[in-house]
Amino acid sequence: MLVAAQAQAHDLERTQVLLAFARDGSFVLDVANDPSWLKLRLESFPGSFADRVVLWVDGHEVRPTSVEYLPPAETDAVAPVGRHRLRGRFPADAHTLRWYYGLVIDPYPLTVRRADGRVLVEEISGDAWSPTIDVSGQFQGTRVSGTAAGSIAAALLLLPAAIRIATKTRRHEEPK
Repeated sequence: MLVAAQAQAHDLERTQVLLAFARDGSFVLDVANDPSWLKLRLESFPGSFADRVVLWVDGHEVRPTSVEYLPPAETDAVAPVGRHRLRGRFPADAHTLRWYYGLVIDPYPLTVRRADGRVLVEEISGDAWSPTIDVSGQFQGTRVSGTAAGSIAAALLLLPAAIRIATKTRRHEEPK
């Protein structure tokens, strides 16, 4: 009976985590749990869901810029899970990630889909930090800064006017 009770407790959480990166360093983090279990668990903690998640990148916390809750889909009738979707951005020169999710107690998979196509799966021991995960070499910084891009656009817009002024000035200088 004790083994059955432990198996049932694990089934209640049904935690799955997917962290997907894009080349520009942006990420989408989906944290899936049983919706009934999650509702009861969140009631016992003040603050938002994002406060229960830590993305520790190169010794600094990276906070998500947005958080939304996606209720279970109607097609999930057998084992419905609700998802919290968090979005944000890692620095382009990021090297290491450590992950922590403070609501669960049972082991769960953390899947990382890198921007370079590699997929890593780590088994996280419930209420524990992940091992160090290599995130280096997958992000590309912007090639042109916003200021440079604005200057180039302004120059391209002013180029026809400059040509027109230059050609009118030359016509007046030519002898008749």
